[in-house]
Amino acid sequence: MTSPGRGMQPDAIVNATVTGMLAAAELRAGEIVAERYRIVRLLGMGGMGVVYQARDLELDVDIALKLLRPELASRPDAFERFRQELLLARQVSSPHVVRIHDLVRHGPVWLISMDYVAGPSLERLLDNEGALAPDRAVRIARQLALGLAAAHHRGVVHRDLKPANVLINEHGDAAITDFGVARSAGNTGITGSGVVIGTPEYLSPEQARAEPLDGRSDLYALGLILFEMLTGTLPFRGGTPAEMLAQRIVRDPPSAGTLKPGLPSFAVRLCARLLELKPARRFQSADDVVRAIDRRRVPGMSSAQRNGLRAGFALLVAIAIAGGWMYWRATGSAGGPTPAVAATPLDIAPLPFTATSTEPADAALATGIGLRFADVLASSRGI
Repeated sequence: MTSPGRGMQPDAIVNATVTGMLAAAELRAGEIVAERYRIVRLLGMGGMGVVYQARDLELDVDIALKLLRPELASRPDAFERFRQELLLARQVSSPHVVRIHDLVRHGPVWLISMDYVAGPSLERLLDNEGALAPDRAVRIARQLALGLAAAHHRGVVHRDLKPANVLINEHGDAAITDFGVARSAGNTGITGSGVVIGTPEYLSPEQARAEPLDGRSDLYALGLILFEMLTGTLPFRGGTPAEMLAQRIVRDPPSAGTLKPGLPSFAVRLCARLLELKPARRFQSADDVVRAIDRRRVPGMSSAQRNGLRAGFALLVAIAIAGGWMYWRATGSAGGPTPAVAATPLDIAPLPFTATSTEPADAALATGIGLRFADVLASSRGI
């Protein structure tokens, strides 16, 4: 959900458009909706609707009401997405996901009732405070990971996780809201009309490429949010949305520690692992993120990654052996003196294999590969 401040500031055109939407959808304070909810005030607007604080007159509690934006009300696909938000979000049960109550009708419009969170969005918090203390940032990231884990266990990918869709209550606890653009895991981020779903600043690389998505796409967005909480800015910023997406597709972001020296090394490593360009190199689940935070340790390479490294080593060995054999064929098999093999150096040098992980097993693996490759090259030279 975008608060009525930051989301309406980009330029005059956007201001006018959003203001017109809000005016067209206006529910006035004190108005009774669906014979049950009394409107208290406007809270803001999300991707699919305008959100109000209201009082549930039957239960005597405050709730939030999301009203489908009027310009979308006549579109069957928009209503279906609005209805899907309810169906998907109701499957997710977590203290860190805003709970959906019901779908209600008020005259010609439809609304979703949900828990009211008495506090600002994370977007508003970052606007007001800038970068957060590292411990606070990591704590919020852990809570978001818990909420994502609950959703992912149900096969639900948020697809538009961003600070505007994170609410912070009076105790400082975070909850994810606005599953309005969520889809079941495995679908792409492209609508039937070819529009990419999500907010450009927080799209994962695979989402920007319109590839099939799973929960690791949300983890990339979580990494962007953590980066912003730690540094006060995003790693890919400036330029047009298309330019920002292009940067994200082709390269890893800079380290949070380079933008803000002095950050705890654990927080920097956690952020970097979430923001790996390739999903296979990120945390593989939100549960893994929670465990890493609880243990204060970012794990090293997985067995799959180690297997990939071993396969790469095997390929290099095969290339070295083939090169040595071809060299021997060219110099020794024609009847020439074999000492020439040793006398002529082979212009191949082993690359340094360095493990970026702090895990002892990973360091030993890289060292062993480097030594073994050097042995193979030496034997191929006749040394």
